[in-house]
Amino acid sequence: MTDSRYAGLDREALIELLERRDAAQQFGLVWEREELEAVPAPTLTLDLGLSVGDAPHHNLIIEGDNLDALRFLGLTHRGRIKCIYIDPPYNTGGQELAYHDRYHGKADAYRHSAWLEFMAQRLRLAQELLAPDGVLFVSIDDYEVARLTLLLDQVLVGGKVGTFVWRRRSGSNDVPPSFLSVDHEYVLCYARPGFSFAGLDKDLSGYRDLDPGNPDPWKRGDLSKSHDHRARPNGFYPVHNPQDDVWYAPNPKRVWAFASERFVKKGQKLRRETMEQLIREGRVIFPRRDRTACYATLAELRAAIEAGQAPHFLQLGLFDTPEEETAYLSQYVGRRLGYGTPGYKRFRSEVKRPSKPISSWIVGLKDEDGAQNRTVLRSGLNAEGTTLLGQMLQTAGVGFSYPKPLSLIQTLIAQATGPDDTVLDFFAGSGTTAHAVLALNAEEPGSSRRFILVSSTEASPQEPHKNLCRSVTRERVGRGVQGYLYRTRSGPVEVPGLGGDFAYLRAAAGPAEADPHAQLWFALQLRDLQALVDYRPACALQQHWADDRALLYLTRTNPEVLEDLRQRVVEAGRPVTVYTWQAEQVTEAVAQEHVTVRAIPTELRDAFGAACP
Repeated sequence: MTDSRYAGLDREALIELLERRDAAQQFGLVWEREELEAVPAPTLTLDLGLSVGDAPHHNLIIEGDNLDALRFLGLTHRGRIKCIYIDPPYNTGGQELAYHDRYHGKADAYRHSAWLEFMAQRLRLAQELLAPDGVLFVSIDDYEVARLTLLLDQVLVGGKVGTFVWRRRSGSNDVPPSFLSVDHEYVLCYARPGFSFAGLDKDLSGYRDLDPGNPDPWKRGDLSKSHDHRARPNGFYPVHNPQDDVWYAPNPKRVWAFASERFVKKGQKLRRETMEQLIREGRVIFPRRDRTACYATLAELRAAIEAGQAPHFLQLGLFDTPEEETAYLSQYVGRRLGYGTPGYKRFRSEVKRPSKPISSWIVGLKDEDGAQNRTVLRSGLNAEGTTLLGQMLQTAGVGFSYPKPLSLIQTLIAQATGPDDTVLDFFAGSGTTAHAVLALNAEEPGSSRRFILVSSTEASPQEPHKNLCRSVTRERVGRGVQGYLYRTRSGPVEVPGLGGDFAYLRAAAGPAEADPHAQLWFALQLRDLQALVDYRPACALQQHWADDRALLYLTRTNPEVLEDLRQRVVEAGRPVTVYTWQAEQVTEAVAQEHVTVRAIPTELRDAFGAACP
């Protein structure tokens, strides 16, 4: 039976299609891909009635298809997003309130094709938004984790950082015939080369000792490293305390971490000091009043080792031949041997980073496991997210299934971002990511992280008036900003607002009636100022006045507009950037040192400029 998708193609078109497929085919993941049709540039419409806070708005909630929103953000935020977190549909076949979580049909040759193509289109756009030190987090469960990993390996080649495992629930009796309760999920982490987690603070309280005249405290450290004498024979040598004339044998399982001058070749450059240099500088800590022993003959030394009376690092049977063992033991005959172990004087100033790397294992907030481990992150269960959302939205009468716990998202964002970074979530759901950003900013004085959320309406033929973005995402984030009241058995509880703002926008695929000047104005603001004020259709001079600079856009140029521009820039008292379609004319008319006149950027001209002067 002929596939109707190819019935209208002639021989040349079919050959071209096959050649493209052969060229694109790679080892690993295979699915049915769609050829994206050329569509008009997406557009944004600002709804001030649903926005929260006074303009300019520094955060965005975008209602609509995230494919359209990502295409618009590609014009404004390419290479500028520090952190992307998404919790996409898991493709498990459910039809929960929040997601139509089923992306496969009877016509798919591969069961997972529609879901993979759905994800691939969005991830390809999203990865272009990442900053040079940006990171992408994707939540997923067992059903699609393997295929999603392969997909991300293709989209962000070489970008895999690792996989976090977190416990989403404490256990369930609703299990399949295998009688296994799957209580965990994953957060896949991919990043640009410049990315690094902040890590968790190291305990520096041990740096308490001081040397006379040196304010840099130190603590005793280990002189050895985790290599045995066979792997690092040059680190297997006795260390001499010249002040007391005592020798210390190395540990056969942990040789010295510093080279000895006796093994350094002439002209050889070392990355670290030699053991002898450390001893001369007083950096090696020898045991005080140490017990010592001296063996006059090789036989006496062997007998002491066999009896367990010699210093404990002296052992028999370390070498393959009697000759090697004799040479090893002979260097200790006739010398005063110490029973203790030398240490290393490690100064606090030598600590390369004040933090430890984090673990991929995320521990529950109430779990005792890992409580003493300073490298683990901690997070609540999904029940935490459900409870919090219920408290925030109970007066709105809106539900949402399985929101992620605030503690999980807040922990990841805190580890991945700085105080001025932008966080994007284009499967925003209940708005947990925005809530996490607001909470972090409130906890850290001076922090001003920004969020961009994209959430769809999730309308369907059965529920044509459903609007998840407006009724859940917007409501939850608005209450996070402004505060909210929830009822308990003991009475109402008032939760104060975290502060902040957001602009509420709607994304579309580029309707013909959209004003291109409005789109240009939104795009220019987001590119230059990362904040929005409204577009005023009746004004030829669009204005955005920030504290330290100003942005202006001329929709048309005539003598009256130029005179208005001249007056405003003279009184500006700050740097001013003017975008215009007639850059040369405006530059001649406004000759001020603090004014920069720019032409409309090429990519914005191509996207929206067809209907502009």
